[in-house]
Amino acid sequence: MRVNSIPDPIHSSIGPGRLLVVFPVIVLILFVFQNDIKANVRFCNKTGTTATVAIAYAEKDEPGTSTNGHRGVTVSGWWNIEPNECKVVSNIDAGNYWVYYYAHSSGGTWEGGSLLCVASRRFQTGTQFMRQNDQCPAGYRLQGFRRMATAATNHTHNLTN
Repeated sequence: MRVNSIPDPIHSSIGPGRLLVVFPVIVLILFVFQNDIKANVRFCNKTGTTATVAIAYAEKDEPGTSTNGHRGVTVSGWWNIEPNECKVVSNIDAGNYWVYYYAHSSGGTWEGGSLLCVASRRFQTGTQFMRQNDQCPAGYRLQGFRRMATAATNHTHNLTN
């Protein structure tokens, strides 16, 4: 008498033919989605002109506090983002930081009331938020940044008119 058995997935083996198919599929999936695996902040320019972007970020405060432990803010720029282009501007885990940005193009400006010093050339610096009458170091100017709502590890912000 013959008994029909159900294959045991734990003890069955994958033959070499199946391995040749499965392995490349796994590699392809990892390659295609690699940017989604890493933490980042990305900007997409949905306007008709090149936009120039600077960002600032500070670790989020513990609940009930607002000083960021006096650790300051990291500010960096500039990234030129062409129309209909997306660009990663930082590899931070956006959900763990307050993220701010300033951007401008011939079509408009995206700014806010959080004041920071920025240089005209490419830069990255540590600083503190400033007040309206504060002076920036030589070679820097006071610029208003806008805070973004970032809750996820990866954050994409669209610049639109």
